[in-house]
Amino acid sequence: MLEKIQLKNFKVSRDVSLNLAPLTVLAGLNGAGKSTSLQAIALLRQSFGKSGDTATLHLSGDLLRLGEWEDVLSETAQNDQITIQVTEDNQNFLWQCEVNKEGKQLTVQNPPAVPEFLQNPHFQFLQADRMTPRTFYPQTPLQTDFLGVGGEYTVDYLARFGEKQTISEKRCASLSSVIPAELLVKIANTHKLQDQVAAWLQFLSPGARLTSGRIDGTDEVQLQFNYTSHKTTLSEKKRRPSNVGFGLTYSLPIIVACLAAPKGSLLLLENPEAHLHPQGQAALGELLARCAADGVQIIVETHSDHLLNGIRLAAKQSLIQADQVAMHFFTRSYESGDASVQSPQVLPNGRLTAWPDGFFDQWDKSLDALLDD
Repeated sequence: MLEKIQLKNFKVSRDVSLNLAPLTVLAGLNGAGKSTSLQAIALLRQSFGKSGDTATLHLSGDLLRLGEWEDVLSETAQNDQITIQVTEDNQNFLWQCEVNKEGKQLTVQNPPAVPEFLQNPHFQFLQADRMTPRTFYPQTPLQTDFLGVGGEYTVDYLARFGEKQTISEKRCASLSSVIPAELLVKIANTHKLQDQVAAWLQFLSPGARLTSGRIDGTDEVQLQFNYTSHKTTLSEKKRRPSNVGFGLTYSLPIIVACLAAPKGSLLLLENPEAHLHPQGQAALGELLARCAADGVQIIVETHSDHLLNGIRLAAKQSLIQADQVAMHFFTRSYESGDASVQSPQVLPNGRLTAWPDGFFDQWDKSLDALLDD
């Protein structure tokens, strides 16, 4: 498991160090360094995938397109050296780089041995710019578990592996406040992946089910939704993704990635709450906690207090141990331009040891302003 990441002169992170946990939550204002932390890990992964080693870090590839060297060198750097250090299973791996001003690469001085997380076949990096409602989706070009950085191969994954059994710890078990039990039986009456995806979708759009299938003679796959209620039989009317809520399609890669990830997987997730109602955001927080408690490491960037509260409630309900969650709040100095991090801890009752100014406190500030005479 990844235990720590340290960045120096990498984008906004001139000197940032983060302790990592089974579930690590990155929060803070835009442009403060949250995505930078995910991108550092993805950059190492991308570079290893290109050449089988990390002697050169490739700024452009299948996972990331970070631009030129001046795009990744911190504006306040005092030299041209970029450092990424990762601790995995008590072992440090250091990439000390000189910028290559002739190309989109960083040259590593004395590259370390290849750590396990770069070779892990069970890896997902789902960016904020994910799949949107479409009539057809692409089939994966390779027979792998990778869903694509935009989740574009998620529908194909469901078409291939929708019959797989899910782990009991990740199965949706708290729908009593959302839909009646007799409706859940119609919507998700098995522990198969496709049914459990439908079960978690109930927090977003009650009654929703989905089907997926490859289209013979093409390189495409189709996704359709249908709705039912406990007073009727399952509807045979299929709906295009564009004719149901945008959030159903947008959240699908996140739900599938969590449910399908075996123990030992590494998931990097950007803004999983996007386009979702607060109820759905809180449910995703619970799903992330369940997944991490089952042995999957997740690093998630979020702007959602509802997702945060879903994780906190999961800790209170012992769905995940409090010490399995790490939280980091990023701020950026308007004077120096440097990022800094505060790290409140989660307590077993779901509360936090500290609540930094700006850390999911806008509701309180707005309420105070509304009540101010």
